Amino acid sequence: MNFGEVYGKIFRDYGLDQAHTSMNALSPLPIEVVDATPQRACQAAEVKAKCKLYYIDSFALALAIEQKATLVTSDSDFRKLGHAFP
Repeated sequence: MNFGEVYGKIFRDYGLDQAHTSMNALSPLPIEVVDATPQRACQAAEVKAKCKLYYIDSFALALAIEQKATLVTSDSDFRKLGHAFP
């Protein structure tokens, strides 16, 4: 979901060629694209309700919690959570 959100923003702001170029530039990075399973969708919905985030942000946070990963974002909506996520 977040992959598509990034792609869409680049596409909207800079066009199709730049969107493709930017997304292809990610391939050498250690980024794994995972499926939005029904279980992950429910976890994201729970995070959304608890943390009062947008669903797309809740999905990223739920996945970070699931993977015990660090969520790196410049999204100001996360500021209200501080560094202590549920």
